[in-house]
Amino acid sequence: MARLAGKVALVTGGTRGIGLALVRAFLAEGARVAFSGTTAGNVEKARAETGDAASCAGFVAELSDARAAGHLVEAAQRRFGGVDILVNNAGVVSTAGVWDVTPEDWDRVFAVNLRAVFFLSQACGRVMRAAGGGSIINVSSIAGQNGGLAGSPAYAAAKAGVIGLTRSLARRFAPEHVRVNCIAPADIETDMTADWPAALRERLVALTPLGRFAHPDEVGGAAVFLASEEASFVTGQTLSVNGGAYMG
Repeated sequence: MARLAGKVALVTGGTRGIGLALVRAFLAEGARVAFSGTTAGNVEKARAETGDAASCAGFVAELSDARAAGHLVEAAQRRFGGVDILVNNAGVVSTAGVWDVTPEDWDRVFAVNLRAVFFLSQACGRVMRAAGGGSIINVSSIAGQNGGLAGSPAYAAAKAGVIGLTRSLARRFAPEHVRVNCIAPADIETDMTADWPAALRERLVALTPLGRFAHPDEVGGAAVFLASEEASFVTGQTLSVNGGAYMG
């Protein structure tokens, strides 16, 4: 039996990679899914790839804009009548090293990776409170747990903030029967990581006890579990999907 039958999920950043895998995983479990992307072309391409026009709808949202969160939640409500599950997956990456980060880099990374997570959770939390409950899943990163082995300290700091925000919201939303959890993936086989230098990929695999990158569907499976009644007594937790690369 579909574990999410009758539920409505909103997935941010759902046009590729982990996000598209999340959309497909929720659809496969019987949910209707709204998702966001940054361009109309990407949104339409992803929706066509799902092959499910009745149960899946995409919306353009630039989450660096503080007003976008409320507009996106309202759009999902209009399309499907509510939101039972929110997955804050959208994120941006900065490769600026510690000596090269600018205030503009920092603010952009935090606006999308952390500020939008709060305001989307706030907007959906209100909807879920009125409906009697729901589930929020935030996507962090192993970089938020180990400080990041490469890339910008802004990214690692924002993703660490997502873990702290998850715990804070879990406490405050629990009386409203809204669970808040987090997934912290490591390196995932996507079109982006496929272009990484071979030496970097080999180094990261060598640091992973299970000896490989994760598949996006493995993150999707973790999200379905946290959204389902199987996790009805799980809140404030961070589920690491990293092959043992970080054991905190």
